[in-house]
Amino acid sequence: MKKLALIGLFIGGIGAAAIAGFGVGARWSARMLMAKPSVDLAFNAAQEAEWAAELRLNETGSAIAGLENAMDVQVSTIVRWDEVLPLDKKSRQDRDRFLTPVKVYRESYPVIGSEAARINALLATIPGRSPQSICKSGVCRLDDLHHGIVSSNSALRTGAIIETNRLPSNPSSP
Repeated sequence: MKKLALIGLFIGGIGAAAIAGFGVGARWSARMLMAKPSVDLAFNAAQEAEWAAELRLNETGSAIAGLENAMDVQVSTIVRWDEVLPLDKKSRQDRDRFLTPVKVYRESYPVIGSEAARINALLATIPGRSPQSICKSGVCRLDDLHHGIVSSNSALRTGAIIETNRLPSNPSSP
């Protein structure tokens, strides 16, 4: 009888420890899941502040390298996610629509580095820019300039971009 009581007590103790461990683990994982997006957003904001500062200091090469690296990291992450769990058709179409500008940009400025083959393989599956579409985004204007298609709209907008990236001559002016 004492053995049965000890076994019962032992199993009850293990059960109570498992329930307590589950509760602590669930609370910790929920806290980590809630904190991580906040940390990621703060990191992204810090990167963007750095690139904006570099652009204002006319350090465009460094800013472009940083932006391209961040773009490559994000696309490489998408490739890895796709290897583990491919998206359903609707989600893939939505994702591909957002990746079309990346594909267009990378057609003019190819990916370099260790992940280039994987990134290029994904981008090869993304629909490209439609020649019939009238696009006024920066990626489209850059693509037009790269292919020798200069419109007055591209030239005007490009001039406006250059003007806004100049440092003010009077430090007290905005």
